[in-house]
Formats: sequence, C-alpha cells, structure tokens
Amino acid sequence: FHASASLQRLAVGRALWDESYTFALVRNPWARQVSMFHFLLSSVSCSKPRGQRPAHCDLRMLPEAGAWLQQPDEARRRFRAWLLDMASAFPLGSAKQHLFGARSHGNEHDAWYNASQLSWMVDASGALLVDDVFKLEELERVWPRLQKRICGLARVAYSDGGPRRNPSSHAHYSLYYDDKTRALVAKYMQADLAYFGYRFEKADPTRSV
Repeated sequence: FHASASLQRLAVGRALWDESYTFALVRNPWARQVSMFHFLLSSVSCSKPRGQRPAHCDLRMLPEAGAWLQQPDEARRRFRAWLLDMASAFPLGSAKQHLFGARSHGNEHDAWYNASQLSWMVDASGALLVDDVFKLEELERVWPRLQKRICGLARVAYSDGGPRRNPSSHAHYSLYYDDKTRALVAKYMQADLAYFGYRFEKADPTRSV
C-alpha cells in the first residue's frame, strides 16, 4: 500500500504494470506536513504515550500527544519545532532525508527515494512510472476521469469515494509556518514544487478553518 511505484512494478512484474492503468495522488507539500502531524498524533498509533507507541513515532521526532493539540498556538509552536528537529536529524543529502516527509515503508530500497512525493513515482533516471498524477485539491474535478478508467469506481459518487477517509482537524496550513519553517519545507520538497507547480497559499479570511 505504501510502496513506491518502482517497487510496486517490481512486485507485479513489468508486463502487468505496463498494461495496467496507474496513477498517483499528490497534495500541497506544506499542507501535507501539517495534516500528517495532526493525523499521526490524533488518530493513529502515535497518539499513544512514549513507551507504548511504535518506534517510528520517536524515530521521526514526533512530540508526545496531549491536550496541546487542541490549543492552536501551542500546536503551531510544536509543529515548527518538529520540522526543525527533523531537519537536524535527517539533513538534505543524507541517507535518511526521506524521513522528513514520510516513513521508509521499504522504499529506501530506491536510492533516489527522498522527502518529496515525486520520488515515490519515478525510476532511477527520473522518468515518471505512472500514467497520471492528480492533485488531491482537484480530485473532485478529475473524479469522472478516474471513473472511466477504474471499473470499481464507475458507480461510486465522489461524495462516497472521493472525500478524505483519514481527516485531521486543524486550521489552514499557512497559519502553522513562520518564514524559517516555510523555507525549510520548500527545500525538502523542491522537486514537488517544480514538477507540480505548488505554491504557498494564505488562508482565506472569509472562510472558517
């Protein structure tokens, strides 16, 4: 489920991979980091106390979960500290730089695997291995296209199959960053910004968060 495209192709075989329809989803890198932080600490195994939670929670420098997650100012402070801690532990160019963006999931088998989302879907030469890449922010618009290509989605409405199944509750991602941490994510995710055209967006003051 969390394997890179190259490892999935290796698992199913080149012939079957080439004849199948393949796609990937990406999202705004700054939003992804905030969502991941809240999701891991609120909804899954990293919500447990230290000593009871899996080793990967400590490996990726996550703070211990607590009531502070519901306190916006404190959540933002700890989020920024988390990014800085990871950057110190997993610097750009190091063998573990991917941990800034995601767990290993076995994908460290690919020498080019790093913190970017793009590294999940290319081969050693940088060639894209999937037929399509869709932005999560545009999923509703492209849903009909996916329905045409994937028989299992043909009769599934976007409202039933498209919305997030693992949501996290937090304010707009831009409110979590200061200049230093915003630039830090940009450095690690430069490939995503260049390839997918993502930009740092400000919160819309007319909408609630």
